[in-house]
Amino acid sequence: MKLSNLFKITVLSFALLSGTATADESDIYSIHFSEDGKHLITGGAGGFTLADNVKHSGGIKIWNSETGKLVASMGQRGDLDSIFGAQYGRVGSRRWGISNFKDVVLTGSYPDGKILLLPSSLGRMIDNDKVQMPDFIGGYMDFSDKHLARIDLSQFTKDRGDCDPKTGFRDYVGPIVPSNNRKFAAIVVNTCKVSAVKGDQQVGFEYRSDLHIMDLAKFKIIRSIPHIDAGVYALGITDNGKRVAFVGRDQFAVLDVDSNKRHVVESYKDSEFMIPRQFSTLQFSKDGSKLISLRNIYDIETDHETAFKWAEGEAKKPRRISSVKVAPDLSYFAIVMPKRSLVMFGDDGLPHSYGKADKVILLDTKTGKRTELEITKSMTEGKRCVTDISPDGKRVAVGCKGGLLRVYYADTGKLLWNKQNIGKAEDNGLMNVRYDSTDELLALLASSTTY
Repeated sequence: MKLSNLFKITVLSFALLSGTATADESDIYSIHFSEDGKHLITGGAGGFTLADNVKHSGGIKIWNSETGKLVASMGQRGDLDSIFGAQYGRVGSRRWGISNFKDVVLTGSYPDGKILLLPSSLGRMIDNDKVQMPDFIGGYMDFSDKHLARIDLSQFTKDRGDCDPKTGFRDYVGPIVPSNNRKFAAIVVNTCKVSAVKGDQQVGFEYRSDLHIMDLAKFKIIRSIPHIDAGVYALGITDNGKRVAFVGRDQFAVLDVDSNKRHVVESYKDSEFMIPRQFSTLQFSKDGSKLISLRNIYDIETDHETAFKWAEGEAKKPRRISSVKVAPDLSYFAIVMPKRSLVMFGDDGLPHSYGKADKVILLDTKTGKRTELEITKSMTEGKRCVTDISPDGKRVAVGCKGGLLRVYYADTGKLLWNKQNIGKAEDNGLMNVRYDSTDELLALLASSTTY
């Protein structure tokens, strides 16, 4: 597999979300179906308002995925501070501080599951140059009593680095990637050690990336593999937690966790690692035997690639893709194609965009047929969208900045329901939601039929 194909396998994180802008209570930055497919969980900004007398529902909302009814809401800005503290941020970005719920990961199903908060990378800013590695990788909130807790990493021996921060080498945790079924997480801990000194100058460095597999139900490290590479850009883990794929400074490889066997896809000679501004996620098939790219299926055991058709003939892959989801049976992709002309950044961790709305297309991986979902006809809506696919593969959910929230049938691309989240809480503690008065009735009727 050529290096040019490398990031055709990766599913890029939302690139511009490492920037900043004015947060809005209605914005949606992450979206997930529950494990049973009955609910949607959205993550956005919590605790921001200009009105002193307005109650807020928080940055996390739970929706009935069949009807669009808002079921519950939680997550305040204070919850973020309780878990992370104001001093922690994302190391893979020049923007610091965690001020929103874009890193939401749902494990299990409502109301018995948990809301996990797993930033792709994490560190502590001590001063303008130095970063301190934390003792945790994120936190969680229970649905039942909204209990807050950090997910601890002190259960393994941490090898702190001793490199001079002026060299650009820093200790940090990342990437951190959950499995598609959110049962496991792959965690890379990066440290830098001085390997050579000349006079009073540090002239040699050893950068080291250790891998840890965490059971997200128990929050326990179940396997640790030291020194998998010297810096990792992309990471992925199978649903059973038995296989990890990574792109590092030295190798692009698949690692069998139990045996420590490596399937090397590519090696990179004399390469130099630099901390990326974002990390990418590698996608496996459900059984973990294959890596999935936008162009092909890569069989790990046989080293064979099967190409997908994008359309009749040789259709070009979109130049810009901000989010990709893969159907459980690999029959289609849900792809977000950003259409922005101008992006402005502020101080609270969120970007603000001007220009055209994003496009969301469903790509049939066998025929190459594209179905574009109608997100919005407005030039002021449908920007910076994220998407998810239901566990049975029959529905696709789309959430966007400005609170646009829609669910579609995957086979036809037809709209099931549509809501506009306006970000204010009513007396019942739930968010007031704008929607067409016929939407919920039509959704109820549609969900009662077989599709």
